[in-house]
Amino acid sequence: MRTRVLAVLAYAGVGLTLAIAILVPFYLMGALTGVMAHAGLRVDDKFTGGTVAQSFVHEGYTIRVHEAVWPRMLERTEPFVQIVFEPVSALPAQVNEAIDLDGDGEPDVRVEFTVPASAAAKMHGNVIALNEGYESLRNAGNESFSRMMVRVGDRIVVRVPVRDVARK
Repeated sequence: MRTRVLAVLAYAGVGLTLAIAILVPFYLMGALTGVMAHAGLRVDDKFTGGTVAQSFVHEGYTIRVHEAVWPRMLERTEPFVQIVFEPVSALPAQVNEAIDLDGDGEPDVRVEFTVPASAAAKMHGNVIALNEGYESLRNAGNESFSRMMVRVGDRIVVRVPVRDVARK
C-alpha cells in the first residue's frame, strides 16, 4: 500500500512539475516583453529594411522607399535599399516603375515585375539601374539577403544592391 501511495505522489509531482514548466513561459511573457521594450532593443535594419525615407502613393497602392542599409564591421551583407509595394491586391498585373531612391528628384532604378496570381508563387522581375550608384538585377528572386524580390503577405519587397559611390 505504501509503495502505491508513493508511486501516485511521484506521478502527481511529475505532472505538476510539467504543468508548471509549460505554463510559466506564458505567464512570464508579458513581463519579459515589458523588460525588452524598456531596454531599448530593436530589430536590426538588415532584417527590417531600415527606416522609411519616402512614400509614393499611386492609384490605390503605395511605394515605400527605405533608407540605405550599410553593413557594420564584420557583417557579410551587401549594402542595399529596400522598396516595398503595397497592397498587392491594388497593384496592376504588370508593374513598371521608375523610382527615385535617394530623394534627388531623378529616378535611380526602374523596377519591372509581373504580379503573380498566387501568393505562393515565386516572384521574378528586373531592377534596372539608371545611374552608377545602384546595381541592376536580372530575373531577381530571393537569391540573397540584399538582392531580392519577394512577396511577403500583401506586400512585394524589392532589395536593390547599393554601390559605395552612392554612399553619402
